[in-house]
Amino acid sequence: MTYLQLAYLHLLTIIPAFFIATYLLLVRKGTLVHRKLGPVYMLLMMVSAVVTLFMPAAIGPALFQHFGFIHLLSLLVLYSVPTAYIAIRQGNVKNIGII
Repeated sequence: MTYLQLAYLHLLTIIPAFFIATYLLLVRKGTLVHRKLGPVYMLLMMVSAVVTLFMPAAIGPALFQHFGFIHLLSLLVLYSVPTAYIAIRQGNVKNIGII
């Protein structure tokens, strides 16, 4: 795939993820809609993170003429989304008083 195609695929996943995340942050946790949209958001974020790893860094220094500092965000997503999913499945979600 070309860089432009990857950029469009990234936008195709990250724009709905942005709106879903905004909604999830504004509504009450634990509702049926929240529980249904959460996995959709996680999937969109994972796909977006994988896509961005194939996009070479266009600005700043690059390792192996490909990976830049921005790719650290992709690695963070690839770690944090599965970690959050596992915590949720195990019932380790802490109540922080926002409910």
